[in-house]
Amino acid sequence: MSEQIRQRKRELRVEMRRLVATIDDVDERSVRLWSHVRDEPAVRAARVVMAFTALGGEPDTAPFLAWCTSVGKTVVVPSAAPDAVPPVAPQVPDVVIVPGLGFTADGRRLGQGGGWYDRFLPDVRADCATIGVGFAPQLVAEMPIESHDVRLTMVVTDEGRAVSGA
Repeated sequence: MSEQIRQRKRELRVEMRRLVATIDDVDERSVRLWSHVRDEPAVRAARVVMAFTALGGEPDTAPFLAWCTSVGKTVVVPSAAPDAVPPVAPQVPDVVIVPGLGFTADGRRLGQGGGWYDRFLPDVRADCATIGVGFAPQLVAEMPIESHDVRLTMVVTDEGRAVSGA
């Protein structure tokens, strides 16, 4: 069964990479996305925010990181290398902003496949908000999951917070 799940994840990654490559208004969508993220109470209250440096097709994080700094938040950014050492212990961030290729409204995430967040997220504090960010077309109805996959607190897109029908 696990090999079937891994194969489905590989197929979904290919599908989602194709989809993301067709999104031509990334800059506009990014502005809307970060506006919604900034409005989240957990983000407003956070003192330490972990976010990422955008790779191709991901929401441009530079304006969000600048906003965090401008309002006095400490910002930490992990290296994009899959085997990178975390910039802080998992217990430090109040909020972790998590990229992904695809998400479900209930917080399931399909990453790039390197496993960095799968290793980091299990050890964050119980009160740390983990927020998946992507564009509305990246929301899918179902996600193949394995035992090591961590459900995020919420998913926010350029259309606002994703809400699960469940």
